[in-house]
Amino acid sequence: MRERQLGYVLALKPSHAWWHQADEAGSLREAAAAATWTAATAPGDGVRITRHFRDGQTEDWWALEVTAGPYGPTQPQRAVIVTADPATLPEHTTWYLVSNLPAPGSTRAAEEGALPAADLAELVRLDGLRTWVEQSDKQTRHALGWGQY
Repeated sequence: MRERQLGYVLALKPSHAWWHQADEAGSLREAAAAATWTAATAPGDGVRITRHFRDGQTEDWWALEVTAGPYGPTQPQRAVIVTADPATLPEHTTWYLVSNLPAPGSTRAAEEGALPAADLAELVRLDGLRTWVEQSDKQTRHALGWGQY
């Protein structure tokens, strides 16, 4: 995808790690735990993202841009942690994402021929589409009798 200069948003496991000094965060889980976000009234490093669903429902979630290891808003790849509850980081409603889409206003976004810039809300929206496509694919395979493949 990099060679073809295609933009992407991929999900990673919370245990995804990189080389780091002993006193630095070395995984997405450690970066989430080190963040100063605790609640809606004290978001700290977190940014409120309002997710919109097809049925008209909305939910407030929280996104944290990771600046550690190879990731950051000015780096070739950005890591983002998205959660419904920043205080407890529940397993099923906490996502760990990586993207090569530049942050708005970054020098990477200003480069000619660069991929389109994406703020945190757009990265969350794009990953929500991935989840929807995966679920639709699973249902289609099951309906066709291909569930075991």
